[in-house]
Amino acid sequence: MPTAPPPAADPRFTSLLDALELLLDQIHAYELALPPNNHQALTALAQLREMAQQALNEAGDLAESPNQQTTQPTTKHPLSPREHEVLTLAAQGLTNKEIAYRLNLSERTVQFHLNGVFNKTGTNSRTEATAWALRKGWL
Repeated sequence: MPTAPPPAADPRFTSLLDALELLLDQIHAYELALPPNNHQALTALAQLREMAQQALNEAGDLAESPNQQTTQPTTKHPLSPREHEVLTLAAQGLTNKEIAYRLNLSERTVQFHLNGVFNKTGTNSRTEATAWALRKGWL
């Protein structure tokens, strides 16, 4: 089982840390369920586990950073209201399908908004965008 960092000092990171811990648990379950001769799948899961663990460690470090801004954002975020809403729900661990249902959008529209977030923040994933927005005080 993966080892999670100590509880985060910054409560804004709770959802992100919980989602990453859940991802690591799911990866572990898949690793146990696969036959030992399925080397390609096991290798892919090992790489995914390493990336998820790194993201969990980095998010934990950011959450515990004494330099965390907890009041006002450092800068006004460049996100549209809908992009901000989608990113906020993604940061809570919701899937695209869950976000689409909650906001009465299509999954494709949710992905479109997430791509807008990625482009505006220079990030490549939901986790990275969430960490970036938390660091900037946007969430």
